[in-house]
Amino acid sequence: MEEIARELESTEPSGAMLDLLLGADPSSLTPDQQITAFIMARKIKAVADHVQLCILHGFEDTTEMAMALRESEQSVVRQKDRSEVLDRLPRLCEQLRRGEIDLRRLETVDERVVHLTDPAKVTQVEDELVDAAPGLTRTQLARRATKLVAEADPLGYDQRRQKAREERRVEFSPLPDGMAELRLRLAAIDARQCYDTLTADARALIKDGRTTDQKRADAFLDRFLGYGIDRKVQVHVTLSMETLMGLTEDPGLLDGYGPIAADSARELAMLGPWRGILTDEHERATAMTTHKYRPDTRCRELIKVRDGGTCSAPGCTTPIQEIDHTIPWPRGKTDPAQLKGYCAHHHHKKHANYTATLDEDGTLHWNIPQGRHYTTQPHQY
Repeated sequence: MEEIARELESTEPSGAMLDLLLGADPSSLTPDQQITAFIMARKIKAVADHVQLCILHGFEDTTEMAMALRESEQSVVRQKDRSEVLDRLPRLCEQLRRGEIDLRRLETVDERVVHLTDPAKVTQVEDELVDAAPGLTRTQLARRATKLVAEADPLGYDQRRQKAREERRVEFSPLPDGMAELRLRLAAIDARQCYDTLTADARALIKDGRTTDQKRADAFLDRFLGYGIDRKVQVHVTLSMETLMGLTEDPGLLDGYGPIAADSARELAMLGPWRGILTDEHERATAMTTHKYRPDTRCRELIKVRDGGTCSAPGCTTPIQEIDHTIPWPRGKTDPAQLKGYCAHHHHKKHANYTATLDEDGTLHWNIPQGRHYTTQPHQY
């Protein structure tokens, strides 16, 4: 039987690939082969999702399909509606068929372009995304698609934002074991401020056995029941000078969320202090320097803004929690040019058996124990 090797990760899904997977014993594979097998399985799933979309797209009797699947007809109708993506985003759908992206990434883009009434604008967004999509996480793809839609149709984007605001609500869902889930749908700025307020409250609590998530939940109850602490929360929004002056309607970037409408960004900018960020020709934030081991407050703030507020590790979308020297101090200077923001988990990995190196242009290279190599590009505004 053909061996599972890395070369298969770059090939299109096929029946032979499926046969190879079905004939393999996962427990007998090396860790490197298990990674390859997992990627192969995702490719097979992607092509199966593409086949389902194609079938539903041309299938009319949703009642019969629902009976065969033992699903509600309403669910099948929703899936059939989603199959319209084959017409809206044909090249991204082809990437799904080749296993280069998964269904969640495709649906993430489609959710953002579906309300564009001009097909040319949908094509414009797809043109900008089709080459980059296979290398982006779902969160990164969502943010970039949101920004492109806002740029392609700024007036329509703002109208949809106003309409979406009418959908704000609180939902209660019972869970097992005496628990329940409370979900809030709010404007992005309001939701971010609520989350950051609870995070600040959680950090102010004494150290005990509770996790940060548990402390945030407890802080929510304290505030909701009237026992909270009044606390100032800092929210970063980045926008161009032209947008700030009202000369363009390019979206701003809300830290921890992504693109927001120009009007919302300007409104938020009016409520707090401003700080200028100089960008180079590649639209990347440039540096402020300091020679201390620990970066000062302004330096840490710049790094978080420069890195888009999220961990620099490949595929990670966790907010930045820790700042680290790429070259160990004191050989590596404490300045933003060689500091990167990470979540606590990937910061620990970097000091264990993972290595990270930084190019002059800000490209970060990760080498992992299995001998694999990954890169992340500097955040662009």
